[in-house]
Amino acid sequence: MYEIDKERFGTFVSQLRKEQGMTQKELSLKVFVSDKAVSKWERGLSMPDITVLIPLSQALGVTVTELLECQRLEQAVIESGRVEELMHKVITYSEESPAERQKRRRQEALLFVISLIVSVLELLGLQGVGYSWEDISLHLLIYESLFFMFGGYFCFFMKDKLPEYYDEYKIDAYSDGIFRMNMPGIHFNNRNWLPIKRAAIRGMSISAMAFPALYFLCGLLAPTIVNSIFVFVCLPLFFIVLFGPMYAAARKYE
Repeated sequence: MYEIDKERFGTFVSQLRKEQGMTQKELSLKVFVSDKAVSKWERGLSMPDITVLIPLSQALGVTVTELLECQRLEQAVIESGRVEELMHKVITYSEESPAERQKRRRQEALLFVISLIVSVLELLGLQGVGYSWEDISLHLLIYESLFFMFGGYFCFFMKDKLPEYYDEYKIDAYSDGIFRMNMPGIHFNNRNWLPIKRAAIRGMSISAMAFPALYFLCGLLAPTIVNSIFVFVCLPLFFIVLFGPMYAAARKYE
């Protein structure tokens, strides 16, 4: 009832942009996003973040109310019923639709399953080229196990939405049962939670597929000290690949 029609919103933004004589690139520079993001808005593929509404409305020469209504309003006074509806639109503005949520979860599950299959095949491949289970570093097996344990949790069990008090207060820790997560310098909220989750799933999946290949490469370069090189090379990579995108996503949407 209160959802914004993405196609109608995109058509309205495109119309206003052209009235202002701006290209998508010029509009993107005014609201500090990419021109690809503007293109997606206008094609009805996505919606701008709620924090962009005010600068976007100013750049297009309309009010935020008109932007949410996807039309110019002649009346200065809005009926109380319309005010309530607009408030609901703002509240639900950034939330995923059921179809979007289902699509995202399918994509996350597919990435996780593919990374699991590829990693198992890579480990079997190491055996095929002469490595025994005794030869393979215990560190590699531990890393792979951790990737899939935490990746599976992030993908299938982690909540998509935080309690409302995360948006009201600056909270830098998350707990769910035995799981605990803390990112120093980051405050969790419902703006950055899903981007953090997506970045974590991608990082763990990529790392899980890359680490067996890195182990094999280390074995080619220095077969006598492969396990030591693997630890010193892959451990820093683990933190960079996993936590780098998570911090970037958290900062961007915080």
